[in-house]
Amino acid sequence: MSDNTITLDDIFALFRESEQQRQEYQHQAELEMAELRKTIEQTNKQIEQTNKQVGGLTSRWAEFVENLIKPAAARIFREHGIDVHYTAMRVKGDDDRGSMEIDILVENGNEIVAIEVKSHLEIRNVKRFLEVLARFKEAFPKYKNYKVYGAVAGIKIDEKADEYATQEGLFLIEPAGDSVIIANSQNLQPRVW
Repeated sequence: MSDNTITLDDIFALFRESEQQRQEYQHQAELEMAELRKTIEQTNKQIEQTNKQVGGLTSRWAEFVENLIKPAAARIFREHGIDVHYTAMRVKGDDDRGSMEIDILVENGNEIVAIEVKSHLEIRNVKRFLEVLARFKEAFPKYKNYKVYGAVAGIKIDEKADEYATQEGLFLIEPAGDSVIIANSQNLQPRVW
């Protein structure tokens, strides 16, 4: 029979070895966690930089679309009986509910057309713009005695968005050749705010 007696020293040696392994694992885990944090931080910085670049591109694309609409805006409304002669871009106003911006505003002495421009016009954009128009005269008290019309414009327009805009009395502006047109003029009863 062999002597396999375990002594107290053997048990303490096992505990010391186990504790040493635990400390090594903990140290390794802490190193890996620090490396993971560093990687996450780098990834977050890259995401932030990408978001800024995409935001800049989106902003430039929006400017491009607005600049496509603006030169023709006064002309197309004059052709439809609204004799506007002044055009402004990115007009800002405030009311008690916050600030708002009108992408393009065309006016004469007593009528205004506020135009919301989107590269891709969706129903939710039309709904939001209707809320803006409801607050327009509060945010722009100078125009309280004007007839205010609304228009939405887009390069790509969802089918339901065009129907909804027409139903709500908004002019619908879309590309046509190298310019733009009011696409719903035959079916439209323009709403006045």
